[in-house]
Amino acid sequence: QESRGLGDVYKRQNILFVLLTVLLSSCFELDNYDAPNAGINGSLIDSETGEVVYTEQPDGCRIKLLDLGYKDPTPLYFWAKANGTFRNVALFEGDYKVSPIEGPFFPVIEEELSLKGVTDHNFKVTPYLKIKLVEVVPGEAGEVTVKFSLKRSTVPEGMEIGKKTISEAWLLCNTMPVVSYYNGGYNDELSVKKTLSRTSDETIESKDQEITLDKLKSGVKYYLRLAALSSCSYNSTLKRYNYSEIFEFVAP
Repeated sequence: QESRGLGDVYKRQNILFVLLTVLLSSCFELDNYDAPNAGINGSLIDSETGEVVYTEQPDGCRIKLLDLGYKDPTPLYFWAKANGTFRNVALFEGDYKVSPIEGPFFPVIEEELSLKGVTDHNFKVTPYLKIKLVEVVPGEAGEVTVKFSLKRSTVPEGMEIGKKTISEAWLLCNTMPVVSYYNGGYNDELSVKKTLSRTSDETIESKDQEITLDKLKSGVKYYLRLAALSSCSYNSTLKRYNYSEIFEFVAP
């Protein structure tokens, strides 16, 4: 009886050993899925000026892809960069419908692209506003005045907006080279907002605007960026800002 008991124990141990071996081998089994072999790379280009349209990352603009190899594809999304470029190299070769969405520009029609390897493709968009840096004027210690222009883009055919759409402008300031309105991208104590909702767009566009910052520490390098908001109906929900490039300023 004692020997039969030991035999049962050995049998159970053998069975457990086999089960563990099977489980471990399945855990370390290599997957047979193909690796991504395609991608898309490009820029958001102003349809009127040919210049790059700046944004922020995230919450600036997303690129949407629909894989046409599926009957009902699940949309794929990724964020464009703050400098107006985008890149995703984790895709598979095939035909896609692609479009930039949720950006500071009027809606665009999606395009059908065949992605083989990394495909270069730019999207032409019409930004709500064009904001241009004109001049940076150092003042007394701890001050700087930034002059800039604001213009509305020509509204794309078939779309309509009201006569009054320029609602505000910002001179954003940060001590780091990442500057944006959302995502904690600016120093609230140093940045300044200019309310433009009570001034006609024609008046705003007719002359340069300016914003002055103070309280800057002498000798410190700051990163500045202009931002402007359109209140047109196409931007009423997401409230995306149009931006200038980021520029540096060392307080006198």
